[in-house]
Amino acid sequence: MLRRCSPLFVLLALLLAGCGQAATSPSAGAAQGGAVQPVFAFSEAVAGKNRIAIGLVRNNTPLNDPTAKVHLRFFNLDEANPQIKFEADAAYYGQGLPAGFYVAYPTFDKAGNWGVEIQTQLPGQAEPSISKQRLEVKDHSNVPIVGQPAISTKTLTVKDVPDIAQLSSGTQVDPAMYQISLDQALTNGKPTALLFATPAFCKTATCGPSLDVMQGLQKKYGDKVNFIHSEVYKYPFDQSVQLQQDAGQKAAKENRTLTPEERDAGLSDAMVAWKLDSEPWLFLIDAKGMVAGRYEGGITKEELGPALEKLIAGQPVF
Repeated sequence: MLRRCSPLFVLLALLLAGCGQAATSPSAGAAQGGAVQPVFAFSEAVAGKNRIAIGLVRNNTPLNDPTAKVHLRFFNLDEANPQIKFEADAAYYGQGLPAGFYVAYPTFDKAGNWGVEIQTQLPGQAEPSISKQRLEVKDHSNVPIVGQPAISTKTLTVKDVPDIAQLSSGTQVDPAMYQISLDQALTNGKPTALLFATPAFCKTATCGPSLDVMQGLQKKYGDKVNFIHSEVYKYPFDQSVQLQQDAGQKAAKENRTLTPEERDAGLSDAMVAWKLDSEPWLFLIDAKGMVAGRYEGGITKEELGPALEKLIAGQPVF
């Protein structure tokens, strides 16, 4: 499927895809032995505002424990005497997802080499476990970041296809998510919630749940916000997925990197325009067409509901 994910994101993706539904009760995760390994659940960090999501893995199984405590501290390692630049308790967001995500929203004042101290404590642990990891913070991204203009591009609507089943690989397609194209939404004076997801072919098993979340929020906020779902792949979806797989296998056999044409083979026009390397992605875009929030990986109504309230009110999302 998509070939351009970072190794850290792929690690979590493979664990999620291989395990299916992770344990959802606090006792299930706590009862298992073994060390807890924090895993970055995002592909990049960029100077400026970020959403940093952490997954927890134990015995090769992602945990989904709302009682787990995760505390993050960030240091700029390029400084002579690195001091704490930002710290916060990570909020749990895993409701309805196959694994829990523990999220904080730091602002990195400059690009470079950063360090992240991750303290995790599960029920029954007397003391937290501490993990220290390095994080490369880029000075720019190919993907629009908070504060940059959204990329105006065509997304398919119910008016463009003879059958709404061609709009989504999901089993139940909600027409409300395909009423307006992104290029039109960016000029109608409303904020926009734009989700890139492929329910049937998602490597992390979080696309379907994320789309369900967006469909539920559309029913509540649809009069104030443009809600748009863009499929990752072109229809017929299975053939497009096969194009991606064939391109990857051919490049591997010839011991070379993918050409730009091979990387984009089978991907929807909007995915290519936004230069996305993984799925799912959600972008919150303000009424002026500027990116207000970007979310890589699974999302929940508990995280997105308050964010949409801020977006509607014209307040910063992060």
